Amino acid sequence: MAINVTSTSNANPVQLNLRETRANRVEQRSAQTADTRRAEQASRAEKEGAALKQRVKENTDASRTEARNNDEAAAADRRAVQQSDKKADTQRRDNEKTLGRNIDTTA
Repeated sequence: MAINVTSTSNANPVQLNLRETRANRVEQRSAQTADTRRAEQASRAEKEGAALKQRVKENTDASRTEARNNDEAAAADRRAVQQSDKKADTQRRDNEKTLGRNIDTTA
């Protein structure tokens, strides 16, 4: 009975080199993919951060503008009330003067 030995190492150096080259390329591609993914995530995070800062700035500016407008409106209301009070005081004084003239003190 003859024994066939097929498990012997017929490692051809060219084939081993090709396998190693392929394995290295796969490893390099994997590393490049991971680096690219990290760079894209960092870029996205940076853009999102910049957009957030811009929104905060715009909201702050809008809040300041709204507060300024509210202050101006309140000041206008105060001035109107002061003018009204001043006019009422003037009318009251005029009325008192008129009453004083019409009172008959000769009795």
